Amino acid sequence: MLPFSSIGSNRPASPKVAAPIDQDVLAHGAPHSAWRNANIYASNRQGNLIGGLWIAEGITNANLYSMLEIFCTFSDTFYLRHFSGQLVERDQNPLQPGDYLIATNGRSALCLSH
Repeated sequence: MLPFSSIGSNRPASPKVAAPIDQDVLAHGAPHSAWRNANIYASNRQGNLIGGLWIAEGITNANLYSMLEIFCTFSDTFYLRHFSGQLVERDQNPLQPGDYLIATNGRSALCLSH
């Protein structure tokens, strides 16, 4: 008996065929909400989305600050604010899902967009 045969039979087991891939999803990508639960904006308008992430266990506020420093150039000190207005400290507290704003002291950040 072949290793892929059904028990008690000499014929191969039927392979399971996966559902066809949705071509629109491949062409246009899945909705952002499926990939992210934290979105980062370059100004106080939600139209200026620069990116986001799915917050995995262990991601901290300080991690997000460090990630932003990788793909944004800041000419001044920057802070993160939750869209509720609350300042997000650069600390080891777990990053919470939501929308975040990059706030600077008067000068805008230069960021690579997605």
